[in-house]
Amino acid sequence: MKLEGVFCWLMVAWVALFSGVAFAADEAPRLVIVIDDMGNNLQQGQAALALSGPVTYAVLPHTAHAEQLAREANQFGKEVMLHAPMANTQRLKLGPGALLPSYSETHFKKVLNESLDAVPYAVGLNNHMGSLLTQQKVPMRWVMDVAKERGVFFLDSKTTPSSVAWDVAKQAGVPALKRDIFLDHFQTREFLSQQFLRAVNIARRHGYAVVIGHPYPVTTEFLQDAIPALDEAGVQLVSASALLMLQEQRRLLRAKARKHHDLLSRCDYSEGHDCQ
Repeated sequence: MKLEGVFCWLMVAWVALFSGVAFAADEAPRLVIVIDDMGNNLQQGQAALALSGPVTYAVLPHTAHAEQLAREANQFGKEVMLHAPMANTQRLKLGPGALLPSYSETHFKKVLNESLDAVPYAVGLNNHMGSLLTQQKVPMRWVMDVAKERGVFFLDSKTTPSSVAWDVAKQAGVPALKRDIFLDHFQTREFLSQQFLRAVNIARRHGYAVVIGHPYPVTTEFLQDAIPALDEAGVQLVSASALLMLQEQRRLLRAKARKHHDLLSRCDYSEGHDCQ
């Protein structure tokens, strides 16, 4: 698919959803693109790092090329996350740095801290697999304890609809996001196009969307065309931390507006009080 083709179907989304947007008229919808599973393959990882714009990269700890790719990402001005392996319901192999529900709290936190140390410049983390662990509140509280201590955010990859990770993060006061779309379950350009359009539609309806893909060659080639087309269609690509910052700014503005409204409602204008 050439750039013109990507642009055309993005513009279709613009027209189809223009009347139903839920964000401020003067704000562009935002899209976060996270590339998971960085670290095992150097060539594919470096190709993914060459994507334009503020793409976010989630790096598997203790893998052959984790440290090199994390450092190169930082040199390119890209955002780095830890892609933390967590126990899954199918007992699939997790690799080094795995977090298991059988661990004691002390050992669990030690493993997670070592994984964060193994990925230079990590400012956040998300779960690799984790369909078992993210359903359990106690180990997810341990994850958030470490996240809060380290000052990093959490992205729930939502590998199960029963995940409690985002809720636990919010309760713990850890900045958190949830994945909206997996981009490349099937590694064809047709499927990638379909999923990317779904993400754009979500962003237009709700103001933002979070997409997760992988450094497969077909994904990288598709995003080389799709990312420039986003700008043409009025969708802003942002890093995960930038989206969290924008959300926090909105929260503070809403709180300030509510406080101002409450103050005005208590003013006695008949006495000539200054209610500004």
